[in-house]
Amino acid sequence: MKPSLSIIIPVYNNECYVQATLESVLAQTYRDMEVIVIDDGSTDRSLNICQKIAAQDGRIRVIHKENGGVSSARNRGLDEAQGEYISFIDGDDCIDPQMYDIMIGVLEGEKVDLVNCRVIKEDSYERTPYEVGIVEVSDLPVNYLSKKGYFIDSSLNKVYRRALIGETRFNEKLAYSEDKLFVTEIILKARTMALVSNAFYHYIQHKDSLSWQDTEAVWEGNFKVHERIYRRMEADGIIGAVLDSAFRGYVRSIIALLRYDIKHRRKDSYNQTLSEHGAVLKRFLKLTPLPLGKKLEYLTYTTSYGLASLVHYYAKRRRS
Repeated sequence: MKPSLSIIIPVYNNECYVQATLESVLAQTYRDMEVIVIDDGSTDRSLNICQKIAAQDGRIRVIHKENGGVSSARNRGLDEAQGEYISFIDGDDCIDPQMYDIMIGVLEGEKVDLVNCRVIKEDSYERTPYEVGIVEVSDLPVNYLSKKGYFIDSSLNKVYRRALIGETRFNEKLAYSEDKLFVTEIILKARTMALVSNAFYHYIQHKDSLSWQDTEAVWEGNFKVHERIYRRMEADGIIGAVLDSAFRGYVRSIIALLRYDIKHRRKDSYNQTLSEHGAVLKRFLKLTPLPLGKKLEYLTYTTSYGLASLVHYYAKRRRS
């Protein structure tokens, strides 16, 4: 008999954290599940730890593959999943025991396509005492893409109907923000969505995580995702706050590229970015209300390499 819930956990060199992750999953009060651990070519003891725990609980399947990145691992998990419902957890995070009981209860009771809970960011897992939360339901899920406080961009704090995901997969060519792209594509397909006010998902912050890395691939990936999302919404005729939010994200991703170029003294790259996207930046600065300080910051980054360097590179070096 197939399980109703498939939990997909990509693991890569998580030997210090993965046991706590799996223990939090196995402590769920919701029992009808399979746990698909995708070891993405770990070079530490992660695979051994997962196999040892799997030997003690038949609901866990451990699949070892060559390293291909987190999107590749999640996609492999989707291909392997048998459940009617799908959820993702990272191999160094934890979840509270009631998470799936409550969220699947909402999914079934409200007959929605996906359900989203809140997230806690912390340095180590501290279980949140359970209290009955507030459930919000919408038949316009696209409006939630601009909602604050619910980590809508994350794939991790959600339960999806497998039928909703369909053939949608994570983009394996992106080094950053692949979560945001996947979730946006899913929500654009959804007819109904629920939010649960409980913070069931615990995002454990580690200094070796990708979000701490300042690389060209990270900021290029961030830009490609935000540009793609904005262009998709524009083409779909989406208007109002959601499109405005997508446009702001798109512009901020361009500013992030310019900021990276200034920081790393990449004049040619800066000039190319400004040449390609200057019209978008000018439209944003002309039409978007901004606090004076933020507008001046953006202007100094988007006027010229010399001015941006003077304000954001040489001035900082003198202060340090």
